[in-house]
Amino acid sequence: MKTAFLIIDMQKGCREFCKYQREFDDAVEYINEAAKLFRKNGLPVIRVLDIEVGEGADSKEFEFVDSIITDENDIIIHKEYNNAFFKTELNDKLKELGVDFVVISGFAAEYCVLFSYNGAKEAGYEVSLLQSGIAGVEYEEAKKIQLIRPVISLEALEYFLK
Repeated sequence: MKTAFLIIDMQKGCREFCKYQREFDDAVEYINEAAKLFRKNGLPVIRVLDIEVGEGADSKEFEFVDSIITDENDIIIHKEYNNAFFKTELNDKLKELGVDFVVISGFAAEYCVLFSYNGAKEAGYEVSLLQSGIAGVEYEEAKKIQLIRPVISLEALEYFLK
């Protein structure tokens, strides 16, 4: 089973939109650890950026927050809609890489993360959310989403990816 890691909308402009920025910052720690596991195992890390954040791709708000550790081998996907699979090249890229399981992290739990989770299921992928690796616009939303969708912890992910 080949697995990919999606980091959705962890952009500077999104952080400013988050009502409880500490939750956003806490999610970054889990995202960085998970991304490190994926990279160590030669598995794809995909950064998804919402094109409607900021004043375009050259604006500071459009960029990922500085605290997210990135790599030059990360795959970059730009999206216009909440679902990262809708009208993007994400599904084609995952198929090309032979991916059949997706772990999703990022912002906003109640919008882009949830819609992308559903998009992954509709496209035929097995999918889980990274436990503690998502943040919501509203503080309790990430917790609610993690109760109604499968999650995977860092510890389980480390074992699973070996």
